[in-house]
Amino acid sequence: MTGKKYMYIVYCPTNLHNKGRIVRFNTQRLDQLGARLFPKEVRDAYVKHHGKYNPMQKEIQAAIKVGPLFVTGHGQSLAYNWKNHGMYMWRDKERAPRVPINYWGYIQHINLKKLRPDHAIRFRLSSHGLSVPGGHNLTFDRAGNAYFWTNPGWCAYLFKGKIHHRSVKFRLTKQKLRHQPGTRIQSMAYNPARKRLLLISDASVASFPKDRLDGQGHLTNSCFEWNEFGPKREFEGIAYDGHSGLANLLVNHVPEVLISNRSF
Repeated sequence: MTGKKYMYIVYCPTNLHNKGRIVRFNTQRLDQLGARLFPKEVRDAYVKHHGKYNPMQKEIQAAIKVGPLFVTGHGQSLAYNWKNHGMYMWRDKERAPRVPINYWGYIQHINLKKLRPDHAIRFRLSSHGLSVPGGHNLTFDRAGNAYFWTNPGWCAYLFKGKIHHRSVKFRLTKQKLRHQPGTRIQSMAYNPARKRLLLISDASVASFPKDRLDGQGHLTNSCFEWNEFGPKREFEGIAYDGHSGLANLLVNHVPEVLISNRSF
């Protein structure tokens, strides 16, 4: 999300193999049309009745912009930088689910008018001479710091860095998490109202104060808030409008955006 007006969602059908598109929703206009009260109207906006669209469908379609196909990779890392007002995502192409094609990292800058990348930055992440695959998730805080997290198998690693117009730099923070939410990494988010970073997994969310990653890091068990949900819906990601602190949760398997009833 880039504020209270627009929500951006990446659609990556499995059969397209690392390709997808970005769809922009004018949430203010959709609210005026009653989309929150009647979400099926949005779901069926492109389903013709007797060979044509009705007036309400045309109104809803006018509030939705569908971008072109491009190489997205896994497609769960679209993130808005509140500092420079840029939108970025990893181009994390996979040979198979969670198996990267190579060890290069690619960050794409998204043109918000055309809803496609206008340039990409290629770089390598390395640790003690060993290459580390790029991330599958991404988020930014208000100061423009970028974050992502990984799980190589023995603990969760947290990375922090900066993404500039032509350069990317990440460092592995001093914090390594022995326990993580869920079993499969899905996404990462930042709540600007509470100044907390969120680690999103399969039907589980953990959060902690982002300032505790500074310097050598000072995360303790008491820093964390844990939330476990029913495992019937796969969590894809959480986004915030930058003001209210209410979480907008994208779930899969009957795709839907749910909003929290309190700051989360």
